[in-house]
Amino acid sequence: MFILNVLLAFFLQAPAQTIIVGLVDGRQLVLESPDFSGFIETRAGDAVLMYRQEKFQGEMSLRSVSRIDFADYKKSKPFPVTVTLRNGQKIEVQTRRDFIVLKGRTDLGTVTIKHPDPLSTTVKLRTRKPNRQSDLTIQFLEIR
Repeated sequence: MFILNVLLAFFLQAPAQTIIVGLVDGRQLVLESPDFSGFIETRAGDAVLMYRQEKFQGEMSLRSVSRIDFADYKKSKPFPVTVTLRNGQKIEVQTRRDFIVLKGRTDLGTVTIKHPDPLSTTVKLRTRKPNRQSDLTIQFLEIR
């Protein structure tokens, strides 16, 4: 009976999620079993996009999303993104947080991608948010 339960659990497992990350310089990375933090979070094996649209906020499972395209960055504003659902519908939303960190396996090993990713961490006292235009790393995320 134990062997039957193990075999059923093995065959009923959900396939590992694959994310194609399109970088600003034109390269693409394929991440297996990604772990998210920021405006996309991993919760109990499922990734959730936290967004806002005009007067409401929401959360959307990445299982219903096929692609996320990042729009132009504007200083001191949330990231505007275009979310393409699996049924082909496109939704223009803003992220509820101003960063994302992806960590996943590639052919070469484990990779961590931060968006935006400041290259130098200089300490400065500021009265307003920094302009992070030159720190952007990701153009799109394609979920498979």
